[in-house]
Amino acid sequence: MSASWPARVLVLAPQVWGAEGGVQRYGRSLLAGLAALRPGASVELLALRDRPRRWPRLAMALEVLAAALPRPGRPRPQLVLCTHLHLAPLALLAARLAGARLWVVAHGIEVWAAPLKGLRSRALLAAHRLLPVSRYTAERLREQLCAGVCRGGEDLPPWSLLPNTYDARRFCPAARPPALIARYRLQDGQPLIFCLTRLSRGDRAKHLDRLIAAMAELRRSHPDAVLLIGGDGDDRPRLQALAREWGVADAVLFPGRLADAELADHYHLASVFALPSAKEGFGIVFLEALGCGRPVLAGNRDGSRDPLADGRFGLLVDPDQPLAPHLRALLERRGEPLWFDPPALSASVAERFAFPAFCRRLDQLLRAEAELGAPEAGR
Repeated sequence: MSASWPARVLVLAPQVWGAEGGVQRYGRSLLAGLAALRPGASVELLALRDRPRRWPRLAMALEVLAAALPRPGRPRPQLVLCTHLHLAPLALLAARLAGARLWVVAHGIEVWAAPLKGLRSRALLAAHRLLPVSRYTAERLREQLCAGVCRGGEDLPPWSLLPNTYDARRFCPAARPPALIARYRLQDGQPLIFCLTRLSRGDRAKHLDRLIAAMAELRRSHPDAVLLIGGDGDDRPRLQALAREWGVADAVLFPGRLADAELADHYHLASVFALPSAKEGFGIVFLEALGCGRPVLAGNRDGSRDPLADGRFGLLVDPDQPLAPHLRALLERRGEPLWFDPPALSASVAERFAFPAFCRRLDQLLRAEAELGAPEAGR
């Protein structure tokens, strides 16, 4: 094999188009990276939910089998790239039929939401490379696979971090948008804390409760401070009721799901971006906020550490401790100078996480894999 490897790639994904979640964005980044790095390669995408199928899983399984087998004038894939571990068993079958190498991406909640066992764990152990998006996800994945499956970790496949990326041309510093100032009835210079996430009953680890509670204390020193929580879900009514209980309903805004075209403007509107999560796989929202040059507050226990570069790019806090003092410090520009220098912050984050950096990492992995030769029998 050579630096032009692989000549043909089969990508399996739950969804790539039609949604703006982290898994979908990651899939698009992989496709764009492969196109940029291996323009002569044939890349075939099979996504479970990107087009209607009468029997989605069965239909996709048949399509995967057909894609793994050779046809006249078309070689078998040399690399099967699975963007979600739920599809790993199907991806392993394709890789073995094709005699291809298998890479599986690990994002976050799918790793620790339930014990990994059965076909999924066996498929992950048989992969040629695991691609966790953060150190936290890698640690949790290792724990899961080592829990009675492999002996002390020696049977684990190699893994390499391939973090999320973002569009640095779109998420870059800019002035507060007048249209949003008017929409939310803000005053010039009024402090606004922005949070963007799913509002799900099953995802209390985001600690939105604590963020709302912090507003009651923060308003004593910053009486005009506003918290804007973008996103929607089945926990929204409870969170709105909580804001009323704390007496800050007028200071906590719930605009619902934000249009993708307006995301950058909402980051520009913010004085601080805050998501004090305790179980974040990575957090693309942190990259977007940092790219826009905004001070960021995040939890210090999970994948949030990676986009914040262990505190170099933003403030990492214990999400179980009071948040108001930390929010107050950021609003008063107390912290590392880089956090309050939008052009410098944006440039530093782009150098580490923008699409060119993602491509460099992906190219290194492809080149390293090209030196390994064909998969071993039985792998």
